[in-house]
Amino acid sequence: MLVATHGQPVLQRLREATGQSHKSLEDRLPFMRAELDRGLYVRLIQAYYGFYQPLERVIAELPADSPTAHQRFKVPALLRDLTALGMSQAQIDALPFCVELPSLRSPHRLLGTRYVIEGATLGGQVLRRVIKDKLGIEADCGAEFLDVYGRSTGPLWKAFLTDLAQADDPAHNDQVVDAACETFRCFEQWLDKAQVLSA
Repeated sequence: MLVATHGQPVLQRLREATGQSHKSLEDRLPFMRAELDRGLYVRLIQAYYGFYQPLERVIAELPADSPTAHQRFKVPALLRDLTALGMSQAQIDALPFCVELPSLRSPHRLLGTRYVIEGATLGGQVLRRVIKDKLGIEADCGAEFLDVYGRSTGPLWKAFLTDLAQADDPAHNDQVVDAACETFRCFEQWLDKAQVLSA
């Protein structure tokens, strides 16, 4: 199958390879479900923090692969959300971190992980409206993560797609795709462990 996809643009390969994982995770997240309440939302943000904090710590130690990389970290917004939702710094410091992270041993693998993260950030534009309507929580009182880029969301997504297109290389695209798939797996497994997904 890999031989048959080598001529495809990397973005097309990513969409095809991760489409089922994306749908599976989207279906299991509770954002659109009746059982979503403030308590479950807080647990969700805690779980997101537990994944993004160790992942971004690893990324911060790598050479920047994009001139916009410094704009893209989500942990500061997650910290502000947790505080706004009532957690003390001691409680935040006690939250567990994910240890089964995707491998970022090459710039190509980092690009695959960024595809998942940036795509999720784009999707947050829909979820922030859901959280506002269902729970009355807005960006300044616990949902900043869902609107972390604000008006820069579109331009930053387009900038990422430019990075992706410039790195499109059949010799390395397998790494990009594999890392994206691995990121989805790691993230879903972590959210499962945090018990915030439906069965």
